Order: sequence, then structure tokens, then C-alpha cells
Amino acid sequence: MPTLAALLKEEIGKIVRKEVQDQMRDLNKTVRAQRDALARLEKQLGSAKAKPAAKPAAKPAAKPAAKTSKASTGDKRKQLRISPDTIKKHRKRLKLSQADLGKLLNVSTNTVLRWEAGTSKPRSKHLPGLGQLRSISKRDLKKQLGE
Repeated sequence: MPTLAALLKEEIGKIVRKEVQDQMRDLNKTVRAQRDALARLEKQLGSAKAKPAAKPAAKPAAKPAAKTSKASTGDKRKQLRISPDTIKKHRKRLKLSQADLGKLLNVSTNTVLRWEAGTSKPRSKHLPGLGQLRSISKRDLKKQLGE
């Protein structure tokens, strides 16, 4: 036969669980509402960022041809796809160490290591140099390194 203490403990446990569930339900509703509001704000921010970016893109088309050629070189840099595997593949093809590649591009050895591991991406100022790795010969590379 259950004791009075055991019955009280069981009833108190039921009441506590019900109260916690009620509070969690309210909290979940609040969190859901805040996430929805955040999503709306991010969407507004994204559309606000897209609007100014679209205006300057339209202006260079109306300017002289000399300035549009600069825009086309910027497009080529954006089209250049460099993955960690391609960096490593071309470095090994040219028989370069990570330190030598770092010297060529004016970056540290750790930076090259992170590029090849995929933990970071090269900045836009390093992309042309990495793009040259595809077409440079070993002889030209030795000249650049001063060997």
C-alpha cells in the first residue's frame, strides 16, 4: 500500500510537469514569433542591399567603352573558380612548397595551408595570382622565385 509521502510526491511531479509544459508552450510561441520577425527583417535587408547594387551595375553600361572594359575584367575575376583541390593540384604540379607559394602571393604559409584545407578562401586580390598557377611554366616560376 502506497504511503502518503509517495502519493504526494507523485502528484507534485505531475503538477510540476504540467506547469513546465505550459511555460514551454508559451516560450516556444514567443521564439517562433521572433524567428518569423527576424526572417522578415532579413528579407527586407536583402532586398534593400539588392536595390543599390542593381543601380551601379546599370550606370557603367551608359558610360564610355573604356570604363566598361574595367567592369569586364572584374567579371573575369568573379568567374575564376578556385577550389582547395585546384590550388593543391597546381602547387604540386609546379613542385612548389606551401611556403614558396606563399612567397609568390605575399601570404603566409598558414594561409596557403588553410586555402588547401578549405577552411578559408582566398581574397579577391590573390585570385589573379592563383589563376596564373594554371598557365605558368616551371621555368617562368623559377625566374619569379629568383632561383
